[in-house]
Amino acid sequence: MSARSSRKRLKPAPPIRWRTILRVPSNEVKWPLLAPLSEADRREVLRTSVRRRYRKGDSLFHQGDPGDSFHLLDRGHVAITVTNERGDGVMLDVLSPGDVFGEQALVAPESIRTATATAVGNVETLSLRRADFVDLRARHPAVSDLLVAALAAQVRRLSAALLDAHTVAADDRVVKQLRRVGEIFREPEMSEVTVLLSQHDLASLAGTTRSTANRALQPLVAAGIISLQRGRIEIADIGRLP
Repeated sequence: MSARSSRKRLKPAPPIRWRTILRVPSNEVKWPLLAPLSEADRREVLRTSVRRRYRKGDSLFHQGDPGDSFHLLDRGHVAITVTNERGDGVMLDVLSPGDVFGEQALVAPESIRTATATAVGNVETLSLRRADFVDLRARHPAVSDLLVAALAAQVRRLSAALLDAHTVAADDRVVKQLRRVGEIFREPEMSEVTVLLSQHDLASLAGTTRSTANRALQPLVAAGIISLQRGRIEIADIGRLP
């Protein structure tokens, strides 16, 4: 796929209302953010949401786009990146099923996306438009807690990243991020993991340079714990990561 085509937005198929395919037992909550809501309110949120499907490399939205929807990630992984003043892409996070993103779109009608969301492999989300959220909140006031919880979680993530940047050495941050994304990409009961990120991506997540990331990873390569491939990192046994 060319660089040009990979930036094309996916033309989504006609929206599929979640009510037609939702089969979640009453005692199971896939998205922790929804857990504090009553079962009736959770079902109303899911019923109002629309399923969207994206292919590898598709942009769910771009930095600078108008923000009009909130996403609950159902399948696959999503990379969150920003472009700095020099035009360089910086990866801020990798999300997995159960995560949510785009919550700022629910705050104000003229919200602008502050980052780009890109599908890492095939992705499915449940999308909740701001207009539907406003209507839903009017009928189910407790749903307002969803937005508060999403914003609070974002503040906690940013605070943790800032703390690491000030208190953890760069090499250690690289290994810490590798362990984190390893768990994100890990299949159940598997010790071998393919992390679909480059060394540059890992360096961005750790807030350092690619050369520093490579230096931090070399002892793991020498120990046979990982191997570095083009566009991915193979972990032989995630349990051996420090």
